[in-house]
Parts: sequence; C-alpha cells; structure tokens
Amino acid sequence: MKRRRVFWALTALWLLFIWGHSLLPASASREESGHWLALLQTWLPWLTDYLIRKAAHFTEYAVLGALLFGAADTRRGLWFPPCFGVLAALADETVQLFAAGRSGQISDVWLDLAGFLAGWIVVGGIAYFLRKRKT
Repeated sequence: MKRRRVFWALTALWLLFIWGHSLLPASASREESGHWLALLQTWLPWLTDYLIRKAAHFTEYAVLGALLFGAADTRRGLWFPPCFGVLAALADETVQLFAAGRSGQISDVWLDLAGFLAGWIVVGGIAYFLRKRKT
C-alpha cells in the first residue's frame, strides 16, 4: 500500500510537470524544443523540431503510463488507467488553449494516449515477467 501511495504522488508530480510545460507560451516552448534539438542533432542530424515536439509528447505520457502502473490496483480492473490517460491528455491539450500562441491538437491527444499505453504495457510486461520469474 505504501508503494502505491508513492507512485500516486509521483504520478501527480509528473502531471504537474506535463501541464506546467503546456502552460508555457509558444515562444518559451519553441526555445526549449530548440535547446533539445541542438543537443540531440549532434547524434541524430536528421532530427527536426517537429519530431522533437512529438517525441516529447510520447515520452511524457510513456512515463505517466509507467508511473500509473505502479500506482493503480490492477486487480480492480484494467479500464481505469487508459481512461485516466485519455483524461490527462485531454486536459493537457485544453490547458494549452490558455497559453499564448499555443493550441490544443486532437492528434496530440492520440499521440499522448499511445505513449501512455506504451509505458503501461512495457512496465506491465516487465512486472509480469518478474513475478513469473519469482515463482
């Protein structure tokens, strides 16, 4: 039970991180993406600003899915986490409507959900194999 509380706290903090970035004005968001682009283009010269921004969406939500796997009680049903992922992504894109120069994109909601499910499935698979290995 204590482990789940820790994961819920980490999940809440991660959501604040995601939504905090969504509230950045477009200029600050572009600047941050540009910083990462310059850093990563050293190793990946084909990388573009568009790909960086989309990878950020996917990665943020993959981490969220992984954290929620640790927080959720999967014995009570598997419907809650994906619904939580959808609501978080919808809230994320809605928050962007209040930031200068930003807009919410339905395609980003789908990308966020894909990242969430990827994180959930990867961590779930690891947990499954670790439990199986123990027995």
